[in-house]
Amino acid sequence: MRKLFLLLSLFTVMILSCGTEGKQGGETSSNKEGKRKFKIGITQIVAHPALDKAREGFKDALKEAGIEAEYDEKNANGEVSTANLIANTLVSSKPNLIYAIATPTAQAAAQSTNEIPIVFSAITDPKSAGILKGNVTGVSDRVNIKQQLELLIKLDSKIKKVGVIYNSSEQNSIVQVEDLKKAASELNLEIVERSITQANEIPQATEALIATSDAIYLPTDNLIASVVNLITEKATNSKKIVFGAEAAHVNGGALITQGIDYYELGKEAGKIAVEVLNGKNISEIQFKTMELNDIVVNSKTLKALGINLPDDVKTKAKFVE
Repeated sequence: MRKLFLLLSLFTVMILSCGTEGKQGGETSSNKEGKRKFKIGITQIVAHPALDKAREGFKDALKEAGIEAEYDEKNANGEVSTANLIANTLVSSKPNLIYAIATPTAQAAAQSTNEIPIVFSAITDPKSAGILKGNVTGVSDRVNIKQQLELLIKLDSKIKKVGVIYNSSEQNSIVQVEDLKKAASELNLEIVERSITQANEIPQATEALIATSDAIYLPTDNLIASVVNLITEKATNSKKIVFGAEAAHVNGGALITQGIDYYELGKEAGKIAVEVLNGKNISEIQFKTMELNDIVVNSKTLKALGINLPDDVKTKAKFVE
């Protein structure tokens, strides 16, 4: 009887040990070849080209690294309350890792767990967003705005007032506007602000900026991204340059950008995830930023504005329509 009891005890310990295989996050499964397959939750605040590219880049990075994963992808459709619900749902499913795209979804995920590794992207200032803790790291999309403004005034030296439209309830945007004002003061430019909180406020805000500024700067703002075509059409019809913070703005009609590539942003986040899934402690990985990429110019907008690009800009630029 004593031997039987010892055997049963040993069997119980073995089962419990197998159930705690994943040191970070949840359990893994195996495919037919015995290779580990990871469970990864993806939470995205809203669908728009830049954030979609960040998601694609992340998944491609894992694929290229030979990581097999089962993805549970969620979209909050711009609602913070939905982002919170998604975070709780993902955490309860015990994935090996959560990939959070944009500030509200990363904040929701970080508040929902201290144990499951969270990798973020498309966040301007993770420190002010309050998400930097032991199980969270990723890639910021904060850019060198002074360098962007220097390119803008190279296109037209008469530009003195730069308008900016942004969502004042989005932390990312507030940080970017502060960066914009600081950079502008160093270049003797004046910033004209128009803040909004809902999409239906954008047409009036755009018209106000067209009337009071020489050019318009678009930050990486999720609300602005959803209606970028409306802004660029109005501005171009009024012969005003729109400088986008990233390439998706140019695809939406802005004249020019020198920003970051969100596909590459997602890929960098994916590389961090690969390190974590391969056993590196996420607390040892510092968050990083990206360098500005190629200049991108919308050729149709360029023609509509009747602007001649300086030769050094033209030779570096990638043209889209």
